[in-house]
Amino acid sequence: MQPWINENQIRNSFTMEEDYEQTAAVLIPLVEIEKEWHVVFEVRAHTMRQQPGEISFPGGRLEKGETPVEAAVRETCEELEIASTQIEVIGKLRPLATPHRQLIYPFVGILSELPSVKETDEVDHLFTVPVSTLLMIDPFHGEMEWTMNPDQNIPLDRLANAKAYKKRVIKMREPFYEHEDYIIWGLTGKFLTQFIQRIKENVFKPT
Repeated sequence: MQPWINENQIRNSFTMEEDYEQTAAVLIPLVEIEKEWHVVFEVRAHTMRQQPGEISFPGGRLEKGETPVEAAVRETCEELEIASTQIEVIGKLRPLATPHRQLIYPFVGILSELPSVKETDEVDHLFTVPVSTLLMIDPFHGEMEWTMNPDQNIPLDRLANAKAYKKRVIKMREPFYEHEDYIIWGLTGKFLTQFIQRIKENVFKPT
């Protein structure tokens, strides 16, 4: 027997509240060094299971009940070994999705001082780059390919556009920023691109 669905049951099945499942957040930390503003980057510990040795901003997945900005601050405190009182969040950028469909929310924050992080389980070391230097870097670009292979449970023979999904290759354009011996790329590079564009739009806007 087909169930009878009333309006209240339909309305109660939905909400306008945010659902942050499979969501992460990062903070782009800024610090003033000798009267010049710098962006702080992490080099991930070489013992990490995911992305060892790569350059990133502090961040991670949301814990239950957290908002993205709360997670960004908490993760920054844990990874940079500082207190939340040493962070002032000043804005946000556009969230990006990973190839695994995880949404990452980026925020920009000012640190009261440069953290003195020694080698930890998550962080190998920190380095900074002046914002003025980042504005002058012309990144080179490359393409990363991701292959989509449908398994046997997908009814390709019944899909109207099956060819579009059978061994589909998705190409993603990636920016690569070179600074000294470091190469900043991936999601970190994409967030950095947003950050630089926002600064340029404000600093070089017509008067």
